[in-house]
Amino acid sequence: MIRKAIWMVALIGRTFIGYPQGTQPSLDNLVHTNNYQPGVWGALGEVKKSGSGSQDVILLPGWGFDGTIFKDFITRHEKDYRMFTVTFPGFGDTKAPPMPKEPESYAALFWTKGILNGVVKLIGTENLKKPIVISCFTYSSLIAMRLALDYPDRIGKVIIISGMAKFLLSYPSFEPRSLEQRVQYVDQILSKNWFKTVSKETWDKGNFAPGTFSKDSVAADRHWKMMSSVPIPVMVRYLCEFYCTDMTLEYNHLTVPTLVVIPAFTNEFLYKPQHAYISSFFHDSWIGALPASPKIQMITLSDTHAFVMDDQPEKLDKVIHEFVTDQWKPYPPVR
Repeated sequence: MIRKAIWMVALIGRTFIGYPQGTQPSLDNLVHTNNYQPGVWGALGEVKKSGSGSQDVILLPGWGFDGTIFKDFITRHEKDYRMFTVTFPGFGDTKAPPMPKEPESYAALFWTKGILNGVVKLIGTENLKKPIVISCFTYSSLIAMRLALDYPDRIGKVIIISGMAKFLLSYPSFEPRSLEQRVQYVDQILSKNWFKTVSKETWDKGNFAPGTFSKDSVAADRHWKMMSSVPIPVMVRYLCEFYCTDMTLEYNHLTVPTLVVIPAFTNEFLYKPQHAYISSFFHDSWIGALPASPKIQMITLSDTHAFVMDDQPEKLDKVIHEFVTDQWKPYPPVR
């Protein structure tokens, strides 16, 4: 769907006659299906506690994933951290929040604010002391950064693994020139004329390619199946809210130390035309971050795809340890 969303930008300004190929007019992916029983706004999907270390850590899996993606990381660090793994509502076996009752812009971030409310409540309930927030994959990077920007007195540090600073198109000539234009495009074009009626088959074909997640084909397939099992209305809601944000506009307000871990991806994968979106999302979206804020550090880990903790766990653990214990060495920029 990521790739299809990029392609749809080319239709901005055109008149839609009928329905685009790959859609079903009878569908409405902007609301829950009739038999879906939503959860409660502001409640987290699931929180699992683990570890006995002195440092509190909040783990945030990204778009379409549940907390099990951190399983090996948790096992390796049971004695280092006290971890709270959060599954966002609607992912895994959890229930998504209700859809907003009144029509509104995705820029209102209705579900996103519910998650932030839930995480802040978790910090208070568990009496977490300046927790380290670690996010993995897109959308969870938005939650991690918003926590740092909105609650700097409660967050110790942020580590963003394979996140996206913002939705960035592969075709620069179609890139919205402002956040206002981006929101208008999502609200009026992308959601109503594409996501609303897109078929399951087209959604899956246009989603992240399995190889995006890991160099290991077995792990990549497992991750893709987890993502594709989430109902399309749930994925659409989170995706549209993320598309209506631009964290790069707020870097100058950041006071919490933040480490961005970028997956290098293999050249063989990057150079395939169907993977053209990879560099835009995971690499180019972070251009300008370092000069914009002295609080941001950045490292690219070689021989990795998006799930860096699968492909290079030792490298990642070393980088995280350096950052958490204030032994960070920013050079070399690629490891």
